[in-house]
Parts: sequence; structure tokens; C-alpha cells
Amino acid sequence: MKQFNIRKVAVLGAGVMGAQIAAHLVNANVETLLFELPAKEGDLNGNVNKALDGLKKLDPAPISSPSRVTYIQAANYEQHLEKLRECDLIIEAIAERMDWKSDLYRKVAPFVNANAIFATNTSGLSINKLAEAFPEQLRHRFCGIHFFNPPRYMHLVELIPCKGTEADMLDQLETFLVSTVGKGVVRAKDTPNFIANRIGVFSMLATKHHAAAFNLGFDMVDALTGRYLGRPKSATFRTLDVVGLDVFAHVVNTMRENLTEDPWHKHFELPEWFKYLVDQGALGQKTKKGIYQKIGKEIHVLDLHTKQYRLSDAKVDDGVKEILRERDWAKKLAALRANPHPQAQFLWATFRDVFHYCALQLENIANNARDFDFAVRWGFGWDSGPFEIWQAAGWQQVAGWIAADIAAGKSMSNALLPAWVTEPDRIAVHSMQGSYSPASKTYQPRSALPVYRRQIYPDSVLGEMRHYGETVFETDAVRLWHAGDDIAILSFKTKMHAVNNEVLDGVLRAVDEAEANFSALVLWQTETPFSAGAHLLQLMQGVQESKEDVGMFGKLKQAATRVKYTAAGGGGMGDLFNAATGNVPKVEEVVAKFQRVSQRLKYAQVPTIAAVDGLALGGGCEFAIHCARTVATLESYIGLVEVGVGLLPAGGGCKEMAQRAAAEARGGDIFPVLRRYFQSIAMGEVAKSAEMAREMGYLRPSDRIVLNRFELLHIAKEEAKALNATAYRPPLHQRLIPVAGRTSIATFKASMINMLEGGFISEHDYNIGCRVAETMCGGDVEAGSLVDEDWLLDLERKNFMELLATDKTQARIEHMLKNGKPLRN
Repeated sequence: MKQFNIRKVAVLGAGVMGAQIAAHLVNANVETLLFELPAKEGDLNGNVNKALDGLKKLDPAPISSPSRVTYIQAANYEQHLEKLRECDLIIEAIAERMDWKSDLYRKVAPFVNANAIFATNTSGLSINKLAEAFPEQLRHRFCGIHFFNPPRYMHLVELIPCKGTEADMLDQLETFLVSTVGKGVVRAKDTPNFIANRIGVFSMLATKHHAAAFNLGFDMVDALTGRYLGRPKSATFRTLDVVGLDVFAHVVNTMRENLTEDPWHKHFELPEWFKYLVDQGALGQKTKKGIYQKIGKEIHVLDLHTKQYRLSDAKVDDGVKEILRERDWAKKLAALRANPHPQAQFLWATFRDVFHYCALQLENIANNARDFDFAVRWGFGWDSGPFEIWQAAGWQQVAGWIAADIAAGKSMSNALLPAWVTEPDRIAVHSMQGSYSPASKTYQPRSALPVYRRQIYPDSVLGEMRHYGETVFETDAVRLWHAGDDIAILSFKTKMHAVNNEVLDGVLRAVDEAEANFSALVLWQTETPFSAGAHLLQLMQGVQESKEDVGMFGKLKQAATRVKYTAAGGGGMGDLFNAATGNVPKVEEVVAKFQRVSQRLKYAQVPTIAAVDGLALGGGCEFAIHCARTVATLESYIGLVEVGVGLLPAGGGCKEMAQRAAAEARGGDIFPVLRRYFQSIAMGEVAKSAEMAREMGYLRPSDRIVLNRFELLHIAKEEAKALNATAYRPPLHQRLIPVAGRTSIATFKASMINMLEGGFISEHDYNIGCRVAETMCGGDVEAGSLVDEDWLLDLERKNFMELLATDKTQARIEHMLKNGKPLRN
């Protein structure tokens, strides 16, 4: 295949989707133009600029950092059509009107260069019909590219060719979307609403149908169809509010108008209550009123009988709840089918009809069952796709139940299951050989495109066995392994990959092993997140129960006054408290070990790479910032958050950020640089993207940001190889670190006094802030004094221990344990 680089992209249409697609392209460092109709008054780019301003207000943010909005170049169709000639990819994202799209194609076609890819971001219009409006000589470069909303966060992109689309062009576009833009690409057939919307919308229609049949309210349906089924918390009807009732109506109308031969066609209708809400302008979240309405802090839901809103208070039946907690799908579906309670019967009926629909439509809308399941998982946030659930529950068993219900007239359609479903030897649609394709009657393997070689462990479907390399050593807390090369990989086994004493032991042992037998050590988790930090909450549960008996906090208070520098690291605090139920020397040992771990990661004789995805909080953040490199996915949320429980980072976090501030000051005034780091720690700020983590200093300029999380391990290993290619040596121990000293401490205190007097912070917040300031400024010394790392680590431990001894910090810890939320006392 000839090399094809997408250097510049134009997005046509600055509406909700167009503006957010442009935003995500600049997240990926792609030069992007955003086109819109010229404004009728003033600046002709007024409409685009308004859309760009709107991006800054959206939550969740479509842009990885507010500053990135400025990288989107505004353009309009009156002045800037010539700029299209410079673009390698043009994405049309205007309203879902065939006539409007066709008119736009005729307008821009003369300015599209012969090698450019032209793609329409339609959610369901026919790609072949749209292609007819395109000049014949360019039609081979035309296709559908369906992003899901919001484009930054939704992994799925459906790629839909028209009859004449070049195969090489699709491969080039898929490569760009997967690696540069970070998406999961599914090739879909040109059928109405493609795969994800077709199945997702049918699932909602089936849920609506059976909710009415079993007389269940909207909030009850949502209580049943959310996390209990491995689906988003927004479940069914709250998802409709998020999507927008008008948008959902459009998708349903598309199905009704274009799928007249579908055996379920009579169900492609919207009920009276839906039309009532739309007529009232109650379109969901965007109008602050839809199926649900927030009144004050309370969530109210529409009552179908009164057409009034009532307090949402649905309670799942205890017996049904017990069934839903079952992890085995075979037992869960069997129990739901057998249970006469309306809630159980509603769930079985919904599963049955969704399975039935999927089986009949698979051949028509997707190339194989894997693409089908990925589309639903990535597009609608399901943990498992429909065919995965069916297969896990026992293929033939479920098929027999469905067939029996069809024969009994219980299903939404009387169409028979397709013959391939009930073949005698059919036990699965997903296997090690691939996923079943009814059209070819074969199990199709995964794509052979070179870009997928970068995904060492791609997202998998049920039936694909996954083997994470060869074990070097394994404990209850960690596993060190390798994938047949000389790079060691350490993965945590604790819940949320939290740091406890056994994890600390494991990291120390892993560094020793890596130095002795490997060329590098990568910290990478087989599942997100990287690490939610300390085991504080988990281990404090047991401590709280025995608090009165063992007098734990009394011991800690005594220790703080008796020991000058009692070891207390901010990251592994669960074990600090666990040890506290024994004796003080154990406390010192555990927390001193945490700081030793951080330093070992920093000064190891081989490169240490933190491969971060998702949360990297507290101790997880401290591990990452001490490694030689961090490779982080864009959706990494990094921060030192110990102040949330009345503490400060003491696993080297304060020390490391003070050290970075001194380096950035380059011999000049440290305070202006330090102030940024101080604010992040004192306010417990978490970066809302890897890009923001770089701006906050948690990532260095040399650290890497990855758009596709399934490429994370590959890139981490490549970083290790690159460091070794230049004869890697660890940094030298810094023995002369300039610190900001007592004058900067005083300045920080003065600013916090103003906040205290203004009522923005509490007295204890002020106390914590003062201790953070003392630690990061190097203590009560002259500005510019030179200290070493041990000096700063000692300050961390001292201030952590003294905070731990206070009643208010203890209250914050207890409140976090009981409520899962920080207390500001």
C-alpha cells in the first residue's frame, strides 16, 4: 500500500458533532479546519467562533485542554473553500438531511483534491445514496465515518463503504482512526442506522415495550437495566435523556421509513407519552427536563398515569436483586426466566427479544459476530455484547428458550430463528479461530492490518483465550512477567490496583529482578485503572471496627510527639493504619518502605516506565512521577489527592514536585514555578486528561500521550527500547536542590489566610496547606538554601504524621470511609 499521510483535516459543519469531532482531532495533534455557513452580520466566521466558544462550556469537556481550542482553524464556505485543496481528509458533519448533504457535496466537490478522502458522519443515512451526489471521478474516495457522541470519549467509529469505495483507502482511513485518533473501528454494511444504533435503539424499543406490558415505571426500568446488567448507570431512559428525545425520535423514524420489511417494523413507533414530552419541549438533559427532571438536589421522574413528575424512588425486589447479583449468565438468565415476579419476567422478555433480533439481523448488518458485539459495547457502553451474553449463558439452551417463546406467541415477532442458530453443533459464535459470519458460514479472524500489531493485547470477546506472558514471580498482590522478550512487566492484582504493603514488597522485588535479568521494567495493568492510590479505605474498615479496643489514634498521637521523623508515606496509607493496630515501629517501616520504593523506581539501573490508563491518584501518581518515563493514555486522570482525607503526599510526591520546580526555575526565582505545583497538591486537583496532567507538571515534556489505550503497552515498551538505545543511565542523586524557603512559606500562608477569612477554606484546610507549603519550600530555611532529597522526604514524613494525629484529619478519614466523599471540616 502506498504511504498516505493525513496531515490536515477539514470538518464541514460546526454543530454539536462537527465541533466535537474537530476538538478531538486537535486532541490528537491533527491540524484541523472547522467550516460553517458564513454569519449574516459581522465577522463571516461568527458562526464557527460561536461553536468554538461553546466547546469550552461542555461537560464532559470535548477538548483535552482549554488551550487546545485555539488550534482549531475557523473557516466558512464563502471565503475559504480553496483551503479544502490542502486537506487529506474531509469529514462532513451537517444535519441529517439527504438533500442538505447532497447540496453541500456539489458545492465543495470542485475544491476536493483527487487524493483526498471524503467521509460523511451520518448516523444512519444510506452511504450509497449520498455518494450519488458526488462526482463520479471522486466517488471511489467516498465513505461513511460514524463517530459516536461524545467523540472524545466514545471508543466506537463505524466505517461504511459505498459500492465504489477503494479498499486501500478504507485501510488507510482505518489505520488513521485507530492509531492517531485512538478509536475502535468496526466495518459496517450500508443499512439504516448501521450496527450500533440499529441494535441499541431496538434494545431501547424492546425495553419500552415490555416496561409497558409489565407496568413498570421509568425509574424502575432504569434500576433494573443499568449496572446489574453490565451497562452504564444511565441505563435506558436516563440514556434517552442524555441522547435527546428528539435525536432518538429521528433515529426511530429512520428505521420506520427504511425498514418496512423488518419483521419488527410495527414496533418502530414512539408512544404517546414520548410525543407529549417532545411537544412540550422536554427533550432531556439539554432542556433540563425530559423523562427525568432535577428539582433542587432531588431527581424526579415522569409518572405515566398522571403526566406529572414525582420523586424517583424505585426499589428492586429483593429476590430479583439476588438473581441480578449472580455473575454466571447461565444461572442469571435461567433464574430470571423461571421467576414469576414482573421485574424478572420483564428482564427475560427483553433479553429474549434482543437476542432474537440480533440473530436475525447479524447477516444483514455486520460482517461477523465480533464486529457486531464490539459495535454495541463500544457504542453503548455495554460490558458484554448481546452474542457474548447469549454464548456465556449456553448457546443451545437459550436458543431453545427463544424458540419456545416464539412458538407460544410471547415474542415481539413470530419470525423464526435463522437456521444457523440452531445447527446441532452450534455452541458458540466466538472462538479462538474467529467470530462467526452467517454470510460466509465461516469463523472470521481479526483484521490483518499492520496497525493492529501495535495492540499487543487488543480488546477481546468471549471465547478468545488471553495469555499474559510468562510469569517471573507472582504473589497475592502483584505479578511480574514478560512476553518472550527482555522487558519485565509488573501488574498489580489488588482491587483498583491500590497500593498496600504487599504491593510495595512486589515493586521492590520487581526492580531487583529487572536489574538482574531484564533490560527494562514496565508498570502496566491488564485492566484499567493504573492505580486509585492507597488501600486506605479498604483496610481502614477493619481498623475502625476495633478502634476503641486498640486505641489506634491514641497510639498515632503519641508517636507523632515521640518520634521526630516518623515514616508516613502518602501513598500506602492503608498499611500504615493496619500496622498501627500493632506497634509504632511497624508504622515507620511500612511508610519508609513506600518512599524507598519511589526512589528505587527513580534510580533503578534499567529504565522504569509507568504505562498509565485511567486513574493514577495518590500513591499511583507517586509511582508514575518517579519512573524514568510515563506513557499515558489521553483519558488518564492523574493527581496527588491526599488532602481529601486531611493528609499530604508523603511517598515522595511533595519532594518530587519541589525538585521539578527547582529544575524549571533554572537558578532563578523558584516561587512562581513552585506556586503552580503547590496549588495542585493543596487543592487536591486531578488532571482531567493526560494533556492537562502535562500542563500541571505531573507529566514531563519527555513523557508520551497515547490516544488508543490498546497501544499503551506497545508504546511503553518502545520507549524503554529507545532509552536503552542511548545507553540509559539513571539520573544522578541530587544533593544540592535549591528550595524556596521561609519567605515563600510566608507568602503561601498569607494567600491562604485571605481564603480562610473569606470563608473559602476551613481552619483545617489552612493547617494542611501550611504543612504542604513547609514541605515543598524546604522548611524553615533561607530562600535558595541547598538541600538533598532525604531532607525533603523527612519533611514529608514529619508533616504527614502530625496531620494524622489531628482529630479533624481522623474525622475526614472516617467520613470518607462511611460516605465515599471528602469532608471539609
